[in-house]
Amino acid sequence: MASPLFSVSGMRIAIRRDEVERVVVDGVDLVVDAGETLALIGESASGKSLIALGALDLLSPGARVVAGATRFEGATLQDLPDDDWRRLVGMGIGVLFQDAIGAWDPLDLMGLQSGEVLDAHTELTQEEIQGRVLDALGEVGLSKKRHFLAFSHEVSRGQAQRMMLAAALLAAPRLLIADEPLSGLDVTVARAVLDLIDDLRSKRGMGMLLVTHDLAMVAAIADRVAVVYSGMIVEESTAGAMYRRPRHPYTAGLLGSIPGLVGGRLRPIPGEAPDIFEVVVGCPFAPRCEYAVDRCRGERPALRPLDDALVACHRAEELTLRGVMA
Repeated sequence: MASPLFSVSGMRIAIRRDEVERVVVDGVDLVVDAGETLALIGESASGKSLIALGALDLLSPGARVVAGATRFEGATLQDLPDDDWRRLVGMGIGVLFQDAIGAWDPLDLMGLQSGEVLDAHTELTQEEIQGRVLDALGEVGLSKKRHFLAFSHEVSRGQAQRMMLAAALLAAPRLLIADEPLSGLDVTVARAVLDLIDDLRSKRGMGMLLVTHDLAMVAAIADRVAVVYSGMIVEESTAGAMYRRPRHPYTAGLLGSIPGLVGGRLRPIPGEAPDIFEVVVGCPFAPRCEYAVDRCRGERPALRPLDDALVACHRAEELTLRGVMA
């Protein structure tokens, strides 16, 4: 059996606040095969971005990976020398960051910044690099000359995200990691950007790890979905199976809370998600779960197989939860 394109095993991430460090992501595993899209979904501050960026050691100061291994095309990223790591992440893995404007150096032309990865890791001339950047800008539907010569303050968020997509695809990566790529975009612009990302991913045969809280859009492009709550994956399944029959109460609550996914009245989740830094005994979703029993409040559930899904819920076999077709 062929190895997966990209995998994360046993990931533990700690963050520091006020001189206290605490593990907030504990024991996460995930796999992305060539050509497929895995979506990490969940509410804001659930730990989705920590997982995606931690896999590449791109966490912000104050957060660090304390355990786990990330493998890409058979290579373990944590074992690579710095130069090899930069080459692999720059050339083999493309990254779309959440802040489409802030990711750019405001003092340099966006077109020149886009070509930096090729300048660092190839023998191409500046003329050849510029030609590739211009071609990439055209591929994402931007004006070649105007946007090559633009500064980040001169473009909209949607244009900045398209510029970032063009830069990420320059080296023909085999994996694209997109961290909330639609954040801050108007609905129509967001849909256009997402369709563009998916179209280019499909044409190039890339794998994609997509981090988002937009379930309606994920339903259209994801092959598999992993649901994240308070730093843990609580459910993983194919997109179709999960949307038809969620196995975790939190997943069912998410589906019932999104306009456009369900008919009739929305079914919002009561209460608020816990601060990921809080120490939680038992299932972190128990305080908001209508199905919680004493065991849920005292014992943390492990992610385990159930039919064709993985689920972290003590009562999953007993429950029949409503999906988007219910």
